[in-house]
Amino acid sequence: MQNVNMRKFEDSHPSEKFRYCPACGDDNLCFDSRKLFSCGKCGFTLYINPATAVAAIIETGDGRIVLTRRKHEPRAGFLDLPGGFVDPNESAENALSREIFEELGIKINSARLFATAPNKYIFNGLLYFTCDLGFICRSEELGRIIPADDVSEAILVRPEDINFKEIGFPSIVNILQRYIMQKSRE
Repeated sequence: MQNVNMRKFEDSHPSEKFRYCPACGDDNLCFDSRKLFSCGKCGFTLYINPATAVAAIIETGDGRIVLTRRKHEPRAGFLDLPGGFVDPNESAENALSREIFEELGIKINSARLFATAPNKYIFNGLLYFTCDLGFICRSEELGRIIPADDVSEAILVRPEDINFKEIGFPSIVNILQRYIMQKSRE
């Protein structure tokens, strides 16, 4: 495998951060420019695969949805859909229920997978690739929303009134635009 010029990636890319083999300590860890690190000395390999994240489009009975304002970096202050990362050995559906309860203090009654979108998420200076799973959800507890965890505010908004410049991540913009397009056909 050929070691590529790492400067073509942003500074937060794992190829800019990982220089030494975690198995043997050799300083010639190679990156294939796509997703694979390998050590020519000991044969160690590490794949950079996307992390799974969930996002909820929680619908109200009057056509609005729930958006949240991010409390912490990355993208603090920007709008987002409630959700978060799937933990090891956790299903996407369980992660969705857990994250909604952690962030909004409510339970969801139904959820169906709607759309997926790739994303880049920089945390503590390291780029993580994600695959964001967008679910359409319902909850009978919308009147009891209490923003918590990494959410500073929850707002109800008509999808057609969303200012996409305020949305923190391109994947969420993608999911919301697809949702609006589908709703316009119904």
